[in-house]
Amino acid sequence: MRPKKILIKKLKSRWGSATFKGTINLNVNLVKAPGSVIEYVVLHEMGHLVEKNHSPKFWKLIKDHMFDYSEKKDWLKVNGLNIS
Repeated sequence: MRPKKILIKKLKSRWGSATFKGTINLNVNLVKAPGSVIEYVVLHEMGHLVEKNHSPKFWKLIKDHMFDYSEKKDWLKVNGLNIS
């Protein structure tokens, strides 16, 4: 599934979001993160175009496309405040 729109915004408390209408919003501060982390956030939000929640089916979808996604997720937890 393809997003209808991709917007880069100054988000206060999220790295990204996906709307029910198919828009993906990405935090402008992601440009300070490693490319692989940016890829994870984009993949995560695109996953929400298929699965709307964080169900096991959602996480399987993410893992099917990025086997080491948890490393990128952990990177954001550890370093996220330093790039905001």
